[in-house]
Amino acid sequence: MKIILGLMICGGLTATALGAAAAAPLDNSLVDGPAMIQSWKPPVYPAAALQQKVGGRAVIRFIVDDKGVLTTARIFKAADARLGEAALAAVKTWTFTPAVENEKPITSCLDVILRFDPAKGQKSWPANHFTDMSNQPAASPMTSAEPKQTPPGEYPAILVERKLPGSVEFSCRLDATGQVLQPKILATSHTDFLLPALASLKKWEFTPAKQGDLAVPTQLVGEVTFDTIAGNRADVLAANAITSPDGTVPELKPQPALVTDAVWPHGLLLRGDGGEAVVEFTVQMSGAVTDVNVRSASQPEFGRAALAAMEMWRFRPAITDGRKEPVILVKKFEFIAVPKVAPAEAQDPWVELVNEARADALRSAGGLDERIEPLYQAPLRFPEVLKAAGGAKGEAMIEFVIARDGRVRLPRIVSASAPEFGWAAATSVSQWLFNAPRREGKPVDVKVAMPMSFDVPQS
Repeated sequence: MKIILGLMICGGLTATALGAAAAAPLDNSLVDGPAMIQSWKPPVYPAAALQQKVGGRAVIRFIVDDKGVLTTARIFKAADARLGEAALAAVKTWTFTPAVENEKPITSCLDVILRFDPAKGQKSWPANHFTDMSNQPAASPMTSAEPKQTPPGEYPAILVERKLPGSVEFSCRLDATGQVLQPKILATSHTDFLLPALASLKKWEFTPAKQGDLAVPTQLVGEVTFDTIAGNRADVLAANAITSPDGTVPELKPQPALVTDAVWPHGLLLRGDGGEAVVEFTVQMSGAVTDVNVRSASQPEFGRAALAAMEMWRFRPAITDGRKEPVILVKKFEFIAVPKVAPAEAQDPWVELVNEARADALRSAGGLDERIEPLYQAPLRFPEVLKAAGGAKGEAMIEFVIARDGRVRLPRIVSASAPEFGWAAATSVSQWLFNAPRREGKPVDVKVAMPMSFDVPQS
């Protein structure tokens, strides 16, 4: 598994805010801005250095807490050690107003430059020295968090035969110790990569982001890729039942980049009816999937489910002689019947869940230990056939199960303003992930329902 770190959004104040006033406005709210000097005394110019006409800059780096108290200070740079010691001794006597962010006092790290001029001696710092904002302390520069321990995730066994290369884009908060908090999935190439990626993230550690000497929380956006199982493009297409329209190996071979499995039609699943559907589609030069149509289906519902799933796929386009080419392909979706057994006798969690649904044994989400929150929500896709017909608004009510691992299972279309909206909504929801529901400390499966709406697509 590879780790690609993305945009680092760091907390703390930047030097661009230095002109902000620290005084409170008339409504007594606090104005965002850096820590400011409240009272100060100039350094004592070292006599020996002055006599030797030694001058130059001394930079002191220090931390001011949310009460305005200077907690640490050190010589960051100095033209002469004696000048640095004199500057440090002076800064330790100063008082401050704290930095403010989002109208709340915060701890911050700052750098102040004190210039020793032997021509001016002790008059290097006139009484109005810090009324010039360019002389005020500046927020110390930010340094990004860096990976320290990033153990790989485990490639999901259920996808091994399909040879899919995988990626999971995520955002998370890193605390001031470098620990990963509040991970949220932004996108994934297949939902089965979600839980392994989150399991891996729990073990990741970073050297924290810093503002000068101050470790600070930060937001991280990154991508985890799973690619050790992937074969060549021909192998991946064959493993996912994708062929040319005549059933042969495609001459042009786009690579699946975003794969969506078809939703099991709820009624057929509970009755134990299996089947299949074959869809034809075009992969455009951009990798988008268009012109999806059902070539055959053992049940109409299987065809509708396969069509809705195929419209959400994306590919890396086929390339011939350095040129991207569109290509028409065919995919077969298989719906393997789930045996009817007592839930207690089921060895597979999926089989157990289906049989619990058959027995109407699934409970609602009431009485859970904590609120259920989404960790990933695949976006809704407006059905292409309705878009071509003018794209009116639509809605659907979807009932689904949040399984004990947080995955969405068994989506059912309760109602929809058009059948296509129902299948599109159910397909999107089937890819969602929530925090694992628990009741009295034990993981449970819960049944919920959610209304979903489709806005008119932008042309």
